[in-house]
Amino acid sequence: MSKFTDYLKHLRSSGKSYFSLEEAMKSLGVSKDAVLSVVYRLKKKGDLISPAKGLYVIIPPEHFKLGCIPAEELMPILAKHLGLNYYSALLTAGVYHEATHQKPNSFQVICDKRIRHKSEFGHVRIDFIYKKSLTNLPIKQIVVRTGYLNVSSPELTVMDLLLYPEKSGGLNHIATVLSEITLNAKEVIRLAEKYKSKSWLQRLGYLIDKIGQDSDKENFTNKEVSEKASKYLSLQKIEFTPLASEIPSKVYARCKKWKIIENTTIESDL
Repeated sequence: MSKFTDYLKHLRSSGKSYFSLEEAMKSLGVSKDAVLSVVYRLKKKGDLISPAKGLYVIIPPEHFKLGCIPAEELMPILAKHLGLNYYSALLTAGVYHEATHQKPNSFQVICDKRIRHKSEFGHVRIDFIYKKSLTNLPIKQIVVRTGYLNVSSPELTVMDLLLYPEKSGGLNHIATVLSEITLNAKEVIRLAEKYKSKSWLQRLGYLIDKIGQDSDKENFTNKEVSEKASKYLSLQKIEFTPLASEIPSKVYARCKKWKIIENTTIESDL
């Protein structure tokens, strides 16, 4: 046990907060069973967690109450171990872009693998959402204690919020994020060109116009996005789409500009 304790101290002193089963066996020159025996005891004490098979993360004293290291520090470790392409997304990403009024209950991640194993560690929960391809999506990297955290751009964040409204707390939450986040109109159109379905862009334009009217701001931040989106959509073959896809859309007013069926009302929290 003392040998293993020294090993953990060495890892932490060198700035590393995790190890694999194979690394521990090689460094200590002991069997798999010997490592697992010590790991079992340390996990029961709360000194270690195992977020994936064969991966162990050291919990420093300042995070004992959390029962885990913060999610933004855990994700780079987990992604490296699993060979996972990912980015922090939706309401989680919104926080990194100054949209702080709608904080999620879990750390939301979009990835290109279906993650089915447990994703709750102490008081930290990671919500993995599958997307078939992450190729050429606008993602930025933020420096965290354990490496680099991938985060969606403001434009990708908003697109995903509208593609996964059930993961976003609904349209009112999305409207609140839109009230706080600043978008680049050209980047929005670039994203629209990547996807056959334009319904998310129709909803985005409608919501921006609605927020702009309610806020009564002449220089509303995302006004240019609305203008460019409207021009772009006027050249596309689009059909009327319900504002809220989960609600029946018959016998509701229609917004001709965005070809939106107004089957719900929008109220931003701001």
